[in-house]
Amino acid sequence: MKRFLSILVCAAMLAAICVAFSACGKQNNGGSDVNGNTNAGGDENGIDGGWTKADSPEITDEFKTVFEKATETLAGVEYVPVAYLASQVVAGTNHCVLCKATPTVPDAEASYAIVYVYEDLNGGAEITGIVESGAGAEYADADGGWTETASPALTDEAKQALEKACETLAGVEYVPVALLATQVVAGTNYRILCEATATVPNAESNYVIVEAAEAPDGNAEITGTYEFLADENMQIANPLVEYGADVGSLERAQEAVKFTIAIPESIKPENYIVIDGKLLEIDFDGGYIRKAKGADDVSGDYNEYETVKTADVDGKEVTFKGNGGKTMLAIWTDGDYTYCVGISDGTSEADITSLVKAIK
Repeated sequence: MKRFLSILVCAAMLAAICVAFSACGKQNNGGSDVNGNTNAGGDENGIDGGWTKADSPEITDEFKTVFEKATETLAGVEYVPVAYLASQVVAGTNHCVLCKATPTVPDAEASYAIVYVYEDLNGGAEITGIVESGAGAEYADADGGWTETASPALTDEAKQALEKACETLAGVEYVPVALLATQVVAGTNYRILCEATATVPNAESNYVIVEAAEAPDGNAEITGTYEFLADENMQIANPLVEYGADVGSLERAQEAVKFTIAIPESIKPENYIVIDGKLLEIDFDGGYIRKAKGADDVSGDYNEYETVKTADVDGKEVTFKGNGGKTMLAIWTDGDYTYCVGISDGTSEADITSLVKAIK
């Protein structure tokens, strides 16, 4: 499994968070390669190295803390996170989030913006990109007016309305991501953040805000769309250096991070990567291993797992995370260093424990 960190302008970021499922269908997580191409078969647990779509658009308390750090010195506009969209593991984590943006001047009107946040390994955070939209975010919250939803989670009613509206749509596919607002009229109107993909070969996907109107008889149609306007000058820095897996690659990577790593002989490295000169990653078929100085979690994985448990392994407290009876992540500290093992398709806790014991 190769992992790449691209230098992405904001327009490319929007395309990199790929559409991995058909319009109005069920979402599957995916990633993107160094060129921003869709990887529909990517690891659905966020350890692929590309952008990984969030399992849920809900804004967690953990991310609220990160966002507050990133915006504490921001002036002129107040950004309030509305829906969490995607993450990217780098030397830390990049976050993509939909926000409501309100200029800090009297009588200012709010609008929507996609905001990119970089969270470093030391707990710091900063804004790295902002993409504005033409969609207003003012709601009357009264009879006849639009009402902002309490949660961005998609309702069955909203998904069904969009699906009906898409039935006669040609030229573009819309995939719902988050429910932003509703309006009760003769029927119900829905304002939904979607991924839009033109129905042509190799088309890139972009975020749009779609308004769908559902009539009392159950018919529905698209009544409006709002695009996000990318600033091509904004970039995310690229702290990643790949060393390959040739003779001498490990030695060069260890020299760059100023520490060594030992792995079991059963692991056949495909690439040694150094991120920001501080974190060493070893990619192998089906997974990766990470080591860095300090005690912070270096997995960069903010997905929610069905199972999260801690256990003592040779005197080390190890956190195991997984789904469906399989373990996909193991995170621990040992002395001055923190470690992580990620397995794309998951494995048994016994097998991943054996890896933890052998990694030094």
